[in-house]
Amino acid sequence: MVQNKKSTSLRAIAMKVYPRIELDITIKDLCIGLLSSFAWSDRSKIIAQIQSYWHTPKEVLVTLCARTSFDLLLQALCLPSGSEIMMSAVNIVHMEEIVKKHNLIPVPIDIDLDTLAPSLELFKASISSRSRLFVVAQLFGAIAPLDSYVEICKNHNILLVEDCAQAFDGLRYLGHPDADISLFSFGPIKSCSALGGAITIVKDQNLAQRMGDIEQIYPVKTGFWFFKRLLKYLCLKSLSTPIIFGLLVTCLDLLKIDANNFISTLTRGFRKGDIHAQLRHRPPNGMLKLLQHRLEHLDSSYYDRRSQVASEFLNLLNNLVTSPGKNAMKHSYWVVPLMMENSEMLMQKLRKAGFDSTTGTTSLKSLAKESLSATKLMNNVLYLPIYASIPSAELTRLAQLINVSSD
Repeated sequence: MVQNKKSTSLRAIAMKVYPRIELDITIKDLCIGLLSSFAWSDRSKIIAQIQSYWHTPKEVLVTLCARTSFDLLLQALCLPSGSEIMMSAVNIVHMEEIVKKHNLIPVPIDIDLDTLAPSLELFKASISSRSRLFVVAQLFGAIAPLDSYVEICKNHNILLVEDCAQAFDGLRYLGHPDADISLFSFGPIKSCSALGGAITIVKDQNLAQRMGDIEQIYPVKTGFWFFKRLLKYLCLKSLSTPIIFGLLVTCLDLLKIDANNFISTLTRGFRKGDIHAQLRHRPPNGMLKLLQHRLEHLDSSYYDRRSQVASEFLNLLNNLVTSPGKNAMKHSYWVVPLMMENSEMLMQKLRKAGFDSTTGTTSLKSLAKESLSATKLMNNVLYLPIYASIPSAELTRLAQLINVSSD
C-alpha cells in the first residue's frame, strides 16, 4: 500500500512541468485588457499618463515596440548608405535586419561573458570614419555601466543607443543619463508586460520630434488585432500552471511535436516576412491602456524577489557551471541563462524532470564570428525556469540535476 502511494506521488510529480518563463502579467490584468480593449478612450491623454511615469528631462516617446523605435531612429537620422552601426554581438535578429534594410552596415562588438558588456577594447578598435551609432544591448536583465562608452562616443561623434528591452527593473533604472537613446520594451514575455508597447527616451528634442512626426503617419493597429492577442496570452497564462503545462508537454510528445519549438513559436511576437510592414504601426488604444494600467500598478518588489531567487539559485551551482553576467553591475534576471557544452541533452533531461528549460530558440542571435564569445554563448546557452513562484525545494532539485550533469 505504501509503495502504491509512493508510485502515485512520483507520477504526480513527474506530470508537473515548470514553464521556461513566468509571464509578467496576471490573469486579472489580461481580463482588464479584454474588458477595456474596445471602449472609447482619449488616446493623447493615455499617452501623456504613460509619459508621466518616466521622470526624466529627456523626451519620452510611446511606440508599438522597441524595434519600431529603432527603425524610426534610423529613418529620422537618414544616414548615408554604407554608414556603420556598431552593435553588441549578441542581439535581436530583427535589429540587424533593420540596419541592413536601411543600407547600413552592422558591425558586431564581442561581449565579455562575465559582465555581458561589449568589449571596450574591441569597440575602440572598431571605430572608423563611417561609424555613426553604437547600440549597446543590456542582456538578460543585466545592466552594464556605460560611462566609458559614453565618453568614447562623445569624442567620435557617435550616437549611443542603449537597448534596455530586457533590463526593465521597475522604473528604478531609466537608462544611462548620457545615453542619446534608451529603449524599453513591454512585449509579451518582457518585464511588466502589456503584450506590446515601448518607451523610447531621447536626449535630443529635435531628433525626438522627427521620430514622432514619422510615426504619426503610421496606421494604428486595430482593436481586433489586440483583442486576439489578449485572448492568446490569456490562454497561455492559464496553461502555465505546472500541472496543466505538464499535460501540454505530454500531449505534444505523444503527437511527436517538438515542444521546444512549439512553445517558442507561440510566444514569438513577430511572424516571418517583411519586418518593416509589421513594425510601421502605432500601438492600438487597448495596448496603450493596458501599458498605462501596468505602470500605474507597478510593484517594484516583484523584481527584487525575482533577483533574490535567481541569486540564491546560482549560489547552489558548482564552480563548473558558467553563468553569463555573474559580475554585472546590476542584474534583475529577466531570464537566467547558463553556458553548458551539453545544453541540448541537459534540456531534454530537465524537461523529463519537470523543468522546461530551453536552448537558443529565442530571437537572440550572435552577430559575431564563430571564434568569439558571443557565438560561444549562443551555441551553448540554456535558459532556466527560475522565478519566485517555484518552491525553493524544487529549485534545489534543479540545481542538483545541473550539478550532476556538469561533473
